Amino acid sequence: MLVRRRDFLAAGAGSLLALHRPAWTAAASGARQRLAAIHFMIEIPPGDADRGKRFDPKKLLRLCREAGVEVIEVKTKTGLGALFPYRGRPCPRDWVTETRALSREAGIKFVAYYNVGLDNWMARRHPEWCCVDPHGKPKIGFDGYNWMCIRSPWRDRVIDELRQMEQALHPDGVWFDILGAPNAYGVGSYDPGAACFCSYCKAAYKARFGEEQPVSSGDPAIRLRANRFGQEARVAMLRDCARVLRSIDPKVELGYNHAGTEDDLAATPQDLRDLITQNSSEAYQHRLISFTAKSLWAMGKSFQVHTYGGFMRMEPGSVDGTWCAWNLIPAPYLEVSAAIITAHAGQISLGVNPLPDGTIYDGELQRVGRVFSPVVDREQWLAGLKSVPNVAVVYDVESELRLLPLPETKGQAVREETTGLHDALLDGGIHFDVVQSSYLDPSGYRAILLGNAVCPTEQLRASLTRFVRGGGLLIATAETSLRDGGGHPRSDFGWSELLGVQLTGTSPFTEANYAWLSDDLRGDAPAYPLLFRTPVLEVKCTTAVKLAELVYPEGHRTPEVFTDPETPYTNFKQFTGKPLVTLNHLGRGAVIYISPPIGHEIATRQDPWLKRLVARCVTHYATGLTIEMQAPTGIQVVFGRKPGASVVSLVNLYGGLAPGTDERSLPQVGPVRLTVRMGSRPESVRLFGGSGLDWKYREGVIDANIQSVGHHALLIIT
Repeated sequence: MLVRRRDFLAAGAGSLLALHRPAWTAAASGARQRLAAIHFMIEIPPGDADRGKRFDPKKLLRLCREAGVEVIEVKTKTGLGALFPYRGRPCPRDWVTETRALSREAGIKFVAYYNVGLDNWMARRHPEWCCVDPHGKPKIGFDGYNWMCIRSPWRDRVIDELRQMEQALHPDGVWFDILGAPNAYGVGSYDPGAACFCSYCKAAYKARFGEEQPVSSGDPAIRLRANRFGQEARVAMLRDCARVLRSIDPKVELGYNHAGTEDDLAATPQDLRDLITQNSSEAYQHRLISFTAKSLWAMGKSFQVHTYGGFMRMEPGSVDGTWCAWNLIPAPYLEVSAAIITAHAGQISLGVNPLPDGTIYDGELQRVGRVFSPVVDREQWLAGLKSVPNVAVVYDVESELRLLPLPETKGQAVREETTGLHDALLDGGIHFDVVQSSYLDPSGYRAILLGNAVCPTEQLRASLTRFVRGGGLLIATAETSLRDGGGHPRSDFGWSELLGVQLTGTSPFTEANYAWLSDDLRGDAPAYPLLFRTPVLEVKCTTAVKLAELVYPEGHRTPEVFTDPETPYTNFKQFTGKPLVTLNHLGRGAVIYISPPIGHEIATRQDPWLKRLVARCVTHYATGLTIEMQAPTGIQVVFGRKPGASVVSLVNLYGGLAPGTDERSLPQVGPVRLTVRMGSRPESVRLFGGSGLDWKYREGVIDANIQSVGHHALLIIT
């Protein structure tokens, strides 16, 4: 399909990165950004009689060097026990000290892992430090680990152990896992009963609020308070951990699980975020890896994505497992994972599993080498890239926060809608960012997609109105602006004037609704309705015009009314004349409103016709986009820039769509045609990781034809 890009901006102009410039960057510190890391996943089950006896750190570091590993993250304390000789703990084998020394000799960055929240060994010695439920029963996390309360003396033990570790090892970095509370790890829970009810928490709650800690509540204010009470303990713990480590080594790099992705939702204060040198999150499925990498890239700070090395179940583009699955994910799948992450200038941190006795199998690290070799080959071009702002999918965290405390809320509806919009543009071959609303600077974009932002701020409304009036395209979906600041439904859209529609009701059908697209919106797709397996809002146009019509089904599906017994809805029948997709011109720009939760539908059903509808809205109605691309659907395009170079990544997703075990699993795919608008004639245009490049420059535009691309091709423009 044809994809157009906005006019190429001068370096840094209009970039959202200028809004939230991090306190630390690799470039600022003079450190080389490294993109290939392993998460050395050591677990030491108490029942294993040979814990660590066969561990050979020299062999590990030799294999790491051969595999191109640039960073190694090693556990010093897990949820089961210690792998470093902390005072007062058993340590059957010190896995860490010699590994640290050898990594320094090898020039491999060493990151020390410490599990803050879970500790079965300590729970047996100090049950009074454990998190408990309202009935005094221990809180068990992840099906087998005792939660430890960070309001109890356990927090002093953690800080002392971190001091011991830092003074002994002087690691390049420290990474915290499970730093939180049972109801305040990541987003956490808004159910008051999910909190810790140990004596320390109950006393702190009563001292703070003058009442007993609630076990349950339907009051959103109380539910929010319970979550924030847990988050406050997490923030205080993180702050003290950072303080003790930086007091010993002011340059030690710091990170923790969910840094960046969940900070707005978890109320992490900005000064504490600024102490964190690397954002971090986990992702395994290729679509989720892309969503995560884009979200973290837009924050302007160095980041890593942790991903499994083993699996339990594999499907096209999707892997499920655990950190100790003992079944290797084939290299072709992981090569795609690494390509997606590093195309966004991120670091892949791949799980590697030694056996509990310490045995390391050469074959696992040789597979790592196959995955990392292409990363290291491309690192000089990918490290330090900033995204060229073009299209933004905005995740409105403010709306999510209004919904989460409501007792009827299940899941994260705003994120789900945003995820579906991401999936649509990914398959549509469009370069785009995923931006949390607090990081959004609309001025650099030509199209912005806002999914189900039920109660956005007035600041966001004003900003997007200016964006549209200045010539931008806004695409809004579902309940955007349809709730007040408390998360309660409004009688009409708060953004009615911007959207150009008024709410009239909801379709009477919940099993199915259909959309009939206008010729202009449909393009060359078949003249046939699109299916929505969800209720849809009904609206009337005020200043907008109709682009698609709502079509009702034949009737409600009942045992007596059906088309066939296996279809849970009836056929499309009643053309209502009511708009389902609208276009509202405002100033020099326009707003497209899509009344169904189309992102939810895509995220749950991966409907290619709905994805095409979203992509068509961008490519047909946005103007001034930077790149036009014609390529197979399985090619992901990412456009980045740094001083002296612009880089177009073409990630071939087919290696993950039909997972295999050898090189034949990574087909060469093409042809690909790119049109990139540039401000001046480039000195050179090169292709790395593909074949058959033919290009020419004409009137501020580069036309590039590529015969085929491997798993990760780079078009390097200098």
